[in-house]
Amino acid sequence: MFNIIILCLIGLISGLLMGLTGILPLGFFIILFKFLDVGDYKTILGTVLYVLLFPLTFGSIWEFYKAKKINFFVGNILLITMVIGSYIGSKLVLDEHFQITEKTIKYITAVMTFIFSIVFFITAYNLHP
Repeated sequence: MFNIIILCLIGLISGLLMGLTGILPLGFFIILFKFLDVGDYKTILGTVLYVLLFPLTFGSIWEFYKAKKINFFVGNILLITMVIGSYIGSKLVLDEHFQITEKTIKYITAVMTFIFSIVFFITAYNLHP
């Protein structure tokens, strides 16, 4: 049950960030999935591809599906919660009361991608050959 709550939070936060910045924080998925024991790294990648725009990633999804490297349970929870989060994020960006500027959106995007790049660099460096 705890993992489902965490997955819902991941989906909502990712959707919110996607609605705010216009980009999907893939690093957020991959980093947090490591803590939830979703599967090996290839299963994590397959699940992330499944959650992405399905028609655009169909070829990749098909290959990961054949290799049994997609966690559909996790993917479906993320799909639903990301739709909700992206709706909220886009409402915040477009709401005149919040007045989120282009500069603020770019700062959010820069910080988000910087943190993810550092985490990926550290985890890649720590992998054993």
